[in-house]
Amino acid sequence: MSNSNLTNIVKLYQNECNLSGFTVIFMAVSSGIAQSLILSIITLAANSASMDALNTKYLLLYSISFVVFYIGKRYSLVTSISTAQNIIRQIRVRLYDKIRKSHLSFIENNGKGEIYSQITLNTDMISQTAPTLISGFQSAIVIIFCLIYIATLSFLAFFMTVVTLSISFGTYILSQKSFSKDLQETMAMESRFCEMINDGLDGYKELKMNQKKSDDHFKHLSKISTDTENLRIKVGLQFASHMMLSQISFYLLLAVIGFLMPKLGASYSELIIRITAAVLFMIGPVNIFVLSIPELFKVNVSIGILYGLEDRLNNVNEKLHSEQTRIKRIKDFEEIIFDDVIFHYGNKDDPSFSIGPINLRIRKGETIFIVGGNGCGKTTLLKLMTGLYYHHSGKIKIDNKILTGSIYQSYRELFSVIYSDFHLFKRLYGIEDIDYEQIDELLTLMQLYTKTDIVDKEFTNIQLSTGQRKRIAMIVSMLDNKPICIFDEWAADQDPLFKDYFYDTLLKDLKAQGKTIIAVSHDDRYFDYADRVLKMEFGNFIT
Repeated sequence: MSNSNLTNIVKLYQNECNLSGFTVIFMAVSSGIAQSLILSIITLAANSASMDALNTKYLLLYSISFVVFYIGKRYSLVTSISTAQNIIRQIRVRLYDKIRKSHLSFIENNGKGEIYSQITLNTDMISQTAPTLISGFQSAIVIIFCLIYIATLSFLAFFMTVVTLSISFGTYILSQKSFSKDLQETMAMESRFCEMINDGLDGYKELKMNQKKSDDHFKHLSKISTDTENLRIKVGLQFASHMMLSQISFYLLLAVIGFLMPKLGASYSELIIRITAAVLFMIGPVNIFVLSIPELFKVNVSIGILYGLEDRLNNVNEKLHSEQTRIKRIKDFEEIIFDDVIFHYGNKDDPSFSIGPINLRIRKGETIFIVGGNGCGKTTLLKLMTGLYYHHSGKIKIDNKILTGSIYQSYRELFSVIYSDFHLFKRLYGIEDIDYEQIDELLTLMQLYTKTDIVDKEFTNIQLSTGQRKRIAMIVSMLDNKPICIFDEWAADQDPLFKDYFYDTLLKDLKAQGKTIIAVSHDDRYFDYADRVLKMEFGNFIT
């Protein structure tokens, strides 16, 4: 999406804003006009300072103009801030809704840190700059009416002032493309820096264990930070140059008005004070307007990044959901069949890794153990098996019904999964009727009764050891009560007591409830508890 113009801002207003802009513009214009009138009223009052009756009239007009200025500015600022926050809420919620409806590959390919920083940094930019943009718009109104006032005094002064403003603003227009490009690159570097911070926090243990790795990571982060600083300085210098040119132009204009115009005739001499006052009055609004221009470009770039992310999500989700229709939920099954199923990462002609062709029959109520060395494809198989990955060829059947896009989500609902890299939510989501007696029994069973509890559907404490957190995940899995339970190395982080309990008791109890169990395991002394043990090598089962 191009960011060389301001079409993104127009698109944002058209797509996101339900409020008519007329009222805000009217109030902003009224405020700007009132602010301009204050100059005229003060000038006229100064010329009639000795006339009390006339001065009282000007004081009344000044008071009215001031009230209109205050009310108009306050209304436009308050409305713009609340509207900006409403837009941010809409965009954030809509983007997250599309992210959750996307697929795992999109998150993995784009990076969760990159997605997070794109959403947060750019919506924050919209929030922060809304008041600045309104002030800039009001300042533009003041500038216009000051020019009208100067034109009524002297066409020559008006012409010189217009030329000065044209030079100041013209430099922005000429450098707009370069400025926008540098600004977009700066924001991309900011996003990379945030991603590096997230990377360091996620990998804190690994970095702490290896000083060279930690130093190298810090060196790379420092380089990104330095590159960001240099880009920010470059953008800042461009802005500072334009700001200085604007101010220098006005001081030169004041010099011309003060020193040259009186030489042109006595009539100009009488107008010098009023023209100079008008120009001086304009300097503040011009500075505010100039300050708002880079903010305008920043917002435009931010909107472009947000809509770019949304476009990518739309493309992915359109392909995913083009076949989906409302169908009856698959509540149970008798048999799931994988028939020559193949999945690959990357290009299918030159994949970085593939699994398959997988031929597998999963029967209701059986217990299957999957074994194999690291990198053999077990985790990829689980993601494929649970519908997080979409197979590229072959067929998956549920009771002879071919798995297609229209029933993928219903298929996923069959599974309760604890992955090796599981995430534990603090809140119990998706469970409407909570049986607190059952929870107390499960917490006692898992020896967590003194460690945590559930209050208002939330665990009071999840800052526990990995093994204890896995036990909480097991409690959640049992509360979900799905027909198929998948456990990826669940017992690996448990002490011997709970490892025995998992294989000797828990799996047997789940099987007795009619659950289908698929467990990744390396505990060969427990293999007799499985109906089948499937071994993987190089992305496929071996016999």
